[in-house]
Amino acid sequence: INSLLDSRANANLSQTAQQYLNKDNLDPGWGQVKKLCSTNAASELGGPFMKERKRKGACSSGRVFELLDSGRALATKLRALALSGPFEPGPLRQLPDESVDQEFGNVTMSMDFREGGGGGRSLHKMCDQLDIRGVPYVVRELKIADYIFFVGEKLAPVLIERKTADDVAGSLHDGRWERQQRSMRKAQYVLGGGSARRCQICYIIEGDASKRTVHGGNVGRRTWFQSVDDVENAIAKLPSLGFSVMRSKSTLDTIGILAKVAQDVSWKVNNGNIDIMYSYKQFLGRVKKVGEDKGDPPTDREHQNPAPPVVVNTNFMTNSSNAATAAAAASSVGDDDATFSPQRSASPGGPGPDDDGQQQNINAEQVAELKKLSMARLKELLKERYEKTGGKKEELISRLLKPRKPEILILRARRKEYVPKVPSSNAALMIALLLNHTPGTQGLTKERLMVLAEETGVSKESMSGDGSSFYDGWSGMNQLQEGDPALVRREKGHRYSLTTQPRESAGVAVANALHIVAHREGLCTCGSPPNGV
Repeated sequence: INSLLDSRANANLSQTAQQYLNKDNLDPGWGQVKKLCSTNAASELGGPFMKERKRKGACSSGRVFELLDSGRALATKLRALALSGPFEPGPLRQLPDESVDQEFGNVTMSMDFREGGGGGRSLHKMCDQLDIRGVPYVVRELKIADYIFFVGEKLAPVLIERKTADDVAGSLHDGRWERQQRSMRKAQYVLGGGSARRCQICYIIEGDASKRTVHGGNVGRRTWFQSVDDVENAIAKLPSLGFSVMRSKSTLDTIGILAKVAQDVSWKVNNGNIDIMYSYKQFLGRVKKVGEDKGDPPTDREHQNPAPPVVVNTNFMTNSSNAATAAAAASSVGDDDATFSPQRSASPGGPGPDDDGQQQNINAEQVAELKKLSMARLKELLKERYEKTGGKKEELISRLLKPRKPEILILRARRKEYVPKVPSSNAALMIALLLNHTPGTQGLTKERLMVLAEETGVSKESMSGDGSSFYDGWSGMNQLQEGDPALVRREKGHRYSLTTQPRESAGVAVANALHIVAHREGLCTCGSPPNGV
């Protein structure tokens, strides 16, 4: 292996064979050999490609490796490519698939090689997520923005800068915040046809600044002297400076947004909605010639407060405020503008003005009756419905006005059986399986399931975790596989599916009930509300 490695790869195997054969060895170079042998790690590429065998007389360790038919075919291709070189340096990473989903068309996303802290930190994890989603991408050095999109060899008029809450604080401290914005506005002038500025410049803001504070209340580092308000105010000003803003919970969520943007670019190209003029080299040359005044913040209202390329789920930012709003409404439902409508009357033609008035009267009557009850009685009613019993009287009443949870969830709670909460990671995993897996077919891999669960919008926190601990959205999967019957079963090859028997208490039935609750709470983003919402 060492004889074939480029010295610049910094991946030589310099330890003894016994050291690498230790099952606890974490050497990154030898880790690639393990990956080639792993059914789970290489399955998306048509692997595994190698197999480890025990041969006592072959060597001192008694362990040998051989190519499988799939690996031999791939090795033959790679050898032919190596012998036909030399080649110009290629991208650091790119989508390994030989075909691309038609929804991406001829679009390729280019990602800056410093993203995620570079190759030594989270860059390759981000690339792994792009691989799972099948997004056509390459990793190269970018001079402007973190993500750009090519249609063939030419640039699409979309530039995206990604910032974590920590990055925003650091950029404000060292002055990069304004310098990067000026560069992107100059680039917008070039790609967007001059003063028309028909180029979308966007920020993806990743994470919650309030969860990234250190001692003293500052975000990121204490020596940056940037409070949560400083960070949020800077983000809030971006639309007036010509940038659209998309908020994401985590890196996993960000990758989902980028995939949607790539699909949107493909759709616009097919429908002739965007102009594509320059190669990357031509683009950089023109940006250098543009005057500094083209990077000034826009004064024309036409170029302020632009819409983002795609609509993103922001429920994770508003859950707490929604609860406060509901509680406030419960305390004032005696007025004419009472708005609680837990179970609207289903008239054939849909609810009309008369229905609204009637519903308000019903709610007012319900609240009046509930206000007569003691706190102890209200808590008894909530407990019978498997609802939270804490809070002020108005909050208890607001919960009682909501539709009753599906009976299967209430019955499981009464029997002391596990019931995933909504929102939560376990609820997101079950709903993702319900929406994306057909019972009786091969289950979903962990990697694919985590991506789909993030897309549901049902997890309270990001499925990839908040970066402050070892726990992520997969941590509760063992709990879903316990009980009789279990809610989720693990199949051969580390694949997962919902249980189907007995029908009235299996994972499919529970997942459907959780799906109903998620839509009632306005969390699920699937766009297909189930019966019973």
